Amino acid sequence: MEISIDKTSGVPLYIQIKEQVKNLIQEEVLLPGEKMPPERELAELLEVSRNTVSTAFKELEQEGVLLVEQGRGTFIKEQERKTKAEKTDGRKEKVLRLIDLALEESLDLGFTIGQFIALATVRAREKEEFLMKARILFIDCNQEQLHNFAREFRENIQLDIVPLLLKEFLAGGTCIERLLKQVDLVVTTMTHLSEVTTQFENLGGRQEIVPVAAQPRIESLIRVTRFAGKGKIGLIALSPEFAPVVKRALEKIGVYDLTIDFTFSSNPEELEEFIATHDLLLVYSKRYREIKAIAGEKEIISYWHELDRGSITLIRKAIERLELDKGRRDKK
Repeated sequence: MEISIDKTSGVPLYIQIKEQVKNLIQEEVLLPGEKMPPERELAELLEVSRNTVSTAFKELEQEGVLLVEQGRGTFIKEQERKTKAEKTDGRKEKVLRLIDLALEESLDLGFTIGQFIALATVRAREKEEFLMKARILFIDCNQEQLHNFAREFRENIQLDIVPLLLKEFLAGGTCIERLLKQVDLVVTTMTHLSEVTTQFENLGGRQEIVPVAAQPRIESLIRVTRFAGKGKIGLIALSPEFAPVVKRALEKIGVYDLTIDFTFSSNPEELEEFIATHDLLLVYSKRYREIKAIAGEKEIISYWHELDRGSITLIRKAIERLELDKGRRDKK
């Protein structure tokens, strides 16, 4: 297997194995259904501990890349070969099948194709109007993720998003109580679910709370860890609360001792001084163009967290439940 380990790079060994397995699948060197070598054999080949390989395999299994069959071994999962276009085509085919079934049933009930089109159009518009009217309160600890996730929600579901910083929500008060009465759904990240739920109950909230999961761009983090020991690393963001988010993301991939300086200044002189004294810049994506314009040839890595597809689905389903509840109330 074409995997090579660099023990001097600063990148955790299991992460190196994970990313290279993914790359080999993407490049179709490893094919769906192909059996992976046993953990012990791969560990000996790479001259690493079996526990390192086991950790990599376990995470790849959790991410849906590998399939473990008891007594048979570990295999590449079928869907990992699919490209984005193929996955989109698969979803499209599924929807078309559902439309065909609905059309066939409506014809059996005596409706014409024109009547089916009219009914489907009205129903789709009703759904769109409901989505546009639904107000979602999104709570997180930093401006960066509030901005980025709100944009993702609007692009994927076209919702009316009300962003709110966690510290403001926890402070409570009349304004927050009034705001809770004006929204249909509350969304927060898994990291803050417990404290948001506690405060929500204290404020007498009745809406559903939907926890979402976010993931960093692992490629960016790996580039940062590879730079360790080669110079000073600086993080430029919008708020001081974003620095712990990046630190937690690094710890999640096993990096605990990397020193990263931080600024959220927008003062040109302060920024120029910060840039001049650092060799690598990790920049929150919204500030990338601003920093690129004044950083010259300095190496810059754009960084952000993005919602996983499952979180978007969870919110869609929660909104569907809202719509069903509204329909039941309207019938009473």
